[in-house]
Amino acid sequence: MLVTDPEGTYLDATLGLGGHAGGIVAALGREGRVIAMDCDPAAVDRASVDPPAPPPRFTALRGRFSEIEEVLEPLGIERLDGILADLGLSSDQLDDPARGLSFAMDGPLDMRLDPSRPRTAEDLLHTLDDRSLERVLSEYGELPRARAAVRAIRRAQAGGRRLGTAGLRDALAPLYPGPSRPRRLAQAFQALRIAVNAEVEELESLLASASRVLRPGGTLCVIAYHSLEDRLVKRAFRPARPVDVWEAPVESPWIPLTQKPIRPSEEEVLANPRARSARLRAARRKEASS
Repeated sequence: MLVTDPEGTYLDATLGLGGHAGGIVAALGREGRVIAMDCDPAAVDRASVDPPAPPPRFTALRGRFSEIEEVLEPLGIERLDGILADLGLSSDQLDDPARGLSFAMDGPLDMRLDPSRPRTAEDLLHTLDDRSLERVLSEYGELPRARAAVRAIRRAQAGGRRLGTAGLRDALAPLYPGPSRPRRLAQAFQALRIAVNAEVEELESLLASASRVLRPGGTLCVIAYHSLEDRLVKRAFRPARPVDVWEAPVESPWIPLTQKPIRPSEEEVLANPRARSARLRAARRKEASS
């Protein structure tokens, strides 16, 4: 679906452990090229040490979605044939306690995917007022009882205490008894991670940049893992998007290739349980208007 021209140029906007980038390289011909990006310098360093192909067929660079055009400009690349963005976290990020992304392990409440970002999740908890924190938990994590969760967090922070992942987990756990507890804790951690990394704004930047850097006929594939991300992608791929009730709809630059998101097969989930919630949507860049 992504590779339409074996000699084209493709962007893996979420390099991670390099699986997607390696797969794209394998599908290309001798003149095909993959640019791989990641905001996490560890991913770029790893791929630079063990690249799936020598340069210029493969290039790994650090950058956020909002920096796609800045990353491509020095390479002299004006148009891409395809872009892939897998919005999930890599296993090494989730399994590293120092990242603070999982409530299953004790560690600092960091959550930054890009370590150059100025605020950690712990900083966020200490700087947001109660109403803003409730909105983060409710909108980004779709967490039930978000107001009660804020009160529980504030009690745990009494005296200026820093929580860490275990402290946040222990503060919220009593609110969500029974088998739903792991899911609720995951939603709370997700909400803070999205806020820390400005993931909504970055995804919106990706969708906007893709419409400018993809050639007409080029393909954008996005793999989302929760409904907030998926709604943003679905809305962007609609044939016409209303901006205001008093204005005419804005014509979309996309032709959807997936009417419904593609979900992983049972075999894929068995091989990688973390892929269970993955939803792939794809669209083709429209031809330029005459």
